[in-house]
Amino acid sequence: MRLFFFILLLANVVAFAYTRYTENRPGSDAQIALLQISPDKVKLLKPGARPAERRDKAATAPSQQSLVCLEWGSFGLEDRVRAAVALAKLGLGDKLSQRDSGDGFRVYIPPFKTKAEVDKKAAEVKALGITDFYIVQDEEPLRNAISLGAFKTEEAANNYLAQLRLKGIRSAIVGPRGVTSSVFVIRDPGDAIAAKIAELKAEFPAANLKAAPCAVPVAAKNDTKG
Repeated sequence: MRLFFFILLLANVVAFAYTRYTENRPGSDAQIALLQISPDKVKLLKPGARPAERRDKAATAPSQQSLVCLEWGSFGLEDRVRAAVALAKLGLGDKLSQRDSGDGFRVYIPPFKTKAEVDKKAAEVKALGITDFYIVQDEEPLRNAISLGAFKTEEAANNYLAQLRLKGIRSAIVGPRGVTSSVFVIRDPGDAIAAKIAELKAEFPAANLKAAPCAVPVAAKNDTKG
């Protein structure tokens, strides 16, 4: 019988969604990651096996197991800054990433420190035959960036970026336009870190905290292609 785990946190019952996925290779087990949080104890568990069975499988190679990520959010601008400061104190390093959403996507050259620098770069862009751009002046933190175009989808933005590369623009990037919310993702946090983040959640009652399978990094996907 598959066991289901529910979460009791700070007198509020929060049901954390779980994700199930299986591999098609013979002998593969279903890799199910579920977060169980209680006020005094946090465990990242793989349900579907009895406690003794979970202990027996603890030595399984990491490559055969699914890593659990915590997703915390979403946050508006003010709360995003506060949450980022709180997470920084946990020393998460490259385990921490941020997923932003906004009003479409922008292709732009990142901000320069001075007006002289951005003016010089703008002249270089114009010399390459690109005239549809403007220098960002009133949008923080992109002040003194060069905006090359705005798009509804990331795919369209990336397609335009590829065209700019062919014309000689090497420093342009794609990013969310008008970021409206952010979600923090903590990869494979472990029980201790999960407990600390559960404690932080009390300071941000509107933000959801859930467990989900970690996305496979792009580099790892490419490696698997041989």
